[in-house]
Amino acid sequence: MLEKHAKLVSITIPLVWGFSYIFMTFGIAQIPTFELVTLRCSIAFLVMGVLFFKHLKNYLSKVLLLYSAIAGLLLFSVFACLVVGVTYTDASTTGFLQSTTVVIVPLMQVIFDRKLPQVRTMLACLITLVGLALLSGAQLMTLNLGAIAALLSAVIYAGHILFSKFAVQRIDATSLGILQLGFASLYGVLSSLFFEKVVFPSGLSSWIAILGLALLCSAYGFVMLAKLQSYVSAEFTGFMFSLEPVFTAIFAMIIFGESLQIKGYFGAILILIGGLLASSKKANISDKEQESSTSCAY
Repeated sequence: MLEKHAKLVSITIPLVWGFSYIFMTFGIAQIPTFELVTLRCSIAFLVMGVLFFKHLKNYLSKVLLLYSAIAGLLLFSVFACLVVGVTYTDASTTGFLQSTTVVIVPLMQVIFDRKLPQVRTMLACLITLVGLALLSGAQLMTLNLGAIAALLSAVIYAGHILFSKFAVQRIDATSLGILQLGFASLYGVLSSLFFEKVVFPSGLSSWIAILGLALLCSAYGFVMLAKLQSYVSAEFTGFMFSLEPVFTAIFAMIIFGESLQIKGYFGAILILIGGLLASSKKANISDKEQESSTSCAY
């Protein structure tokens, strides 16, 4: 897979994640936070584990398990904070704050690399952030528990992106993507048993929410994310997933009949501009250097 192919495929991930807020809205009506995280991760892990059993067996190692345990803890924390955010504040504010990952990733990268980001990267951050604010219509005058949880989710998610980028350069990406879901489900089980009363899901809407979160948003989304990070930068990953609220708005219009104001459409355009600016080729990289950095086979 080439970098240009990976970037095209990566669009499908925020596409399926666009359903996540809709699924969570249905799920949290009946299912406690940690249990919902447990169900989505465990079902995703079991399905992908069966499909890729031989693959996992070939790459299983102590290092893989260690990295997967760390990635799974980060992933579980992202999910848990996000569900708390949706529960205690409006979806638009949650979506905006969680999407600030697009700015947090390059800032964290500065700390790790001890190198200032390019002007183009910071400009793309600013354009995308303004677009997200306009699209979501977030109410940020008061930071309640839900808003704080959503912002914390964004910080942890940025850490997960950077850690995954680090890990897939050393271990098998597909195996990491699958096993992290297994560890996330384990953390969810323990948290649910200690802090919640287990509720067996009932009703069609609850199971649609659970299976949607498990199969689309987790099984496909996070396994494919881990694989694609072998080919694209962490900054590009953060920018690409700023498209998630765009798809969320589109699906909300289709499913719930919601409508966007003029500023929402303008915000969506700014997000697309920011993503295109972030994904454009560096002018100072020669064709030979670019080919050697993007044509590695997985």
